[in-house]
Amino acid sequence: MKNRESNIELLRIVLMIMIITHHIIVHGFGLENMVNDFFHHDKNKLYFGLFINSFVIVGVNTFVFISGYYGMKFKLKVLVSILFQALFYSLFISLLFAVFNHSMFDWKDLVRSIFPISGNVWWYLGVYLALYFISPFLNKGVDGIENKQLMLLLLGLLYLDCFAGFIFKTVSGDGFTVFHFITIYILARFLRKMNIIIKKPIHFFLVSALVLFCSTLFCVDIHKFAFVWRLFSYNNPLLIFAAIMLFFTFKNIKVQSNFINLISSAVFGIYLIHEHPLIRKEIAHFISQVRGKESLSLLMLYIVCAIATIFTIGSLIELSRKAIFTKIEDKFSLIWQKNSVITDVKKLCYSFINRLKITKPTT
Repeated sequence: MKNRESNIELLRIVLMIMIITHHIIVHGFGLENMVNDFFHHDKNKLYFGLFINSFVIVGVNTFVFISGYYGMKFKLKVLVSILFQALFYSLFISLLFAVFNHSMFDWKDLVRSIFPISGNVWWYLGVYLALYFISPFLNKGVDGIENKQLMLLLLGLLYLDCFAGFIFKTVSGDGFTVFHFITIYILARFLRKMNIIIKKPIHFFLVSALVLFCSTLFCVDIHKFAFVWRLFSYNNPLLIFAAIMLFFTFKNIKVQSNFINLISSAVFGIYLIHEHPLIRKEIAHFISQVRGKESLSLLMLYIVCAIATIFTIGSLIELSRKAIFTKIEDKFSLIWQKNSVITDVKKLCYSFINRLKITKPTT
């Protein structure tokens, strides 16, 4: 952990707090429902939700941007670790609810938990893994293309993502897609390749978030409620710009801390825990119970406490899991690499490919 840049690891921690906040605002606070049913909700609570969400919605885009800026390096050990981590939390949480909370558990959830990626237990995991498999090709492509050509290709991707996708909801939809992740990834690789330096990026981030908030207020005031949630699409150009500015804000910070690096290593586990469908329902239920009963100031206190609790408990669980299972994951990777049956299958495939001869057609 000593070689990792603590400023970027600190950013990962901040981003996870942002993502937790976003999920609480959306799932528990019911922001989307409050927008759609504008006339039957407390306006102050609605404006509060829109304001907070305008600042924290950049979490996912910034995570993808980090991956692109530093480049993903495909490793079997990392892949095994991600898959094992997902399977562990998927099964563990499902079994936990099967034992202690029968009313919220469905046996279909247990079957689904055995295949967390195919079963789409976490949408982000499936899209992230797709990007992870594609990343070696993207890295080679960006490194091998001239800057002018790369810029032209990037503009085409941004057009399809931010115009066709954001405006017309085609190609990349609302940004929850591999296409959007690829676009952000290549954008980050391009900015690193061009060695872009941005002065005072925090100002640009804050202005972007405020512009987004004002845009949502304008849509609410003219009763265009469908457009409010459209503005929070991940492929909104304003959100992409804000994510870049947030990244460079932390990139310019000088800090080194093993403690920050340690906590940062738990953020993916925190995501898997709190965004598991069964846990998400419990969190949403708690926040929805106090939303209508308490004043805005007290509700804000509940939300802050919920965020702190989720992050702290999630960190402790993930760090404990890593301490117990890291050696098991390492052994599994070693067995996979050295297994003679797998080696024989590889040799057979290579032999078959080598025997395929492409002959030139006679004229």
